Amino acid sequence: MTKLEYLEYKLVAMESAMKETDQKLSGAINQLSQKIEHNQIQSYKSERTANANNEQLKKDIQKLASKEDLALIKVNPDVYLRSISSPSCVLVSSNKSGKYLIQPTEYDEPFLGYCEQTTFGGGWLVIQYRYDGSIDFYRNWTEYRNGFGSIEGEFWLGLEHLHRFTSARSHELLVELKDFSGNYVYAQYDEFGIGSEELQYPITKLGTYTGTAGDSLRDNQDEMFSTMDRDNDGSPSESCAAEREGAWWYLQCTFSNLNGVYTNSEDPKSMNWYHYKTANIGLAYSRMLIRPNIRGAL
Repeated sequence: MTKLEYLEYKLVAMESAMKETDQKLSGAINQLSQKIEHNQIQSYKSERTANANNEQLKKDIQKLASKEDLALIKVNPDVYLRSISSPSCVLVSSNKSGKYLIQPTEYDEPFLGYCEQTTFGGGWLVIQYRYDGSIDFYRNWTEYRNGFGSIEGEFWLGLEHLHRFTSARSHELLVELKDFSGNYVYAQYDEFGIGSEELQYPITKLGTYTGTAGDSLRDNQDEMFSTMDRDNDGSPSESCAAEREGAWWYLQCTFSNLNGVYTNSEDPKSMNWYHYKTANIGLAYSRMLIRPNIRGAL
């Protein structure tokens, strides 16, 4: 074999080896592409399944009425409530008023709340709601701390929730009222805060008032919360919670008593807002709501 023939032989061998390498590389690339495509398909299917599960869970949430109902869902290990919860009603995924899972901070457990999404621009969390007297609001400290009633009807959300919300970010307060003739008035405060249970849940912040109901909460600023079994009011001679048959941030029995007796009469024990008619006239409707304000992070 001549030198030229030898070089031609080596060139053919090299071309054959390169071709074989190219074929192996091409096969490996095809296999990798197929795996990537398979993984993408599986990821897409998993995402669709998760989204479908979340949508179904959101629908199930709308059927709940109480914390007890929510507890039944929590026992399901496949349910991850944090995945569909929001830190406030401003950030829920819908502009429709209704029940949503709310989680003030990452350290809190999600809870069932009612979001009002149309009144005064929406984004409000309802913290108290009364309209027919079906729920007795003359209750003890533990019940006012934890909350009571049903999201489907009358309820009190709970002082601990109020504290956690308003201590995590700045909030405003809206109070909506109606008398037994159907007349509607409101009071809005551009800042509202509640202290801890250790401090007896006082109103730590109460901003500027605007509205049509009159400012019947101003004297309650800095006052601690009182119930039938915990007298924290400023009256030296009586328990305002017992005297007014309610629970509130009383200062010597004060100018408001929205957790008082549901009655269509003029009575200090009634669910009343004194500055509306400059009298303790019983009201037919009371709704209290909070919302992160413009100055606070959502």
